[in-house]
Amino acid sequence: MYSGTLAGEPRVRLDMAFEPGDMQFLLNHSILHARTAYEDWPEPERRRHLLRLWLACADGPALPDYMTTEFQGATVSGRPDGVRLPGVALKANLAPD
Repeated sequence: MYSGTLAGEPRVRLDMAFEPGDMQFLLNHSILHARTAYEDWPEPERRRHLLRLWLACADGPALPDYMTTEFQGATVSGRPDGVRLPGVALKANLAPD
């Protein structure tokens, strides 16, 4: 059974519904996780506001070199520097559109 099949098994899967104020902490390098499709509200005041905080702990687990050389870049301490996607600007816009 490959990981995609295993992750879909009800005995090992945890479904979550986020409510305002909820937080979720994951260690991306040791847990398989995903999000389902999401359709936001058309009204700006009802839209969800989801922030991702990438913590790069200096004493974190050892990671393959490609995580910093080919994919994400590195922090001053040599840890992965977040998720970078070509053509996607980094921003945390807290003001309504």
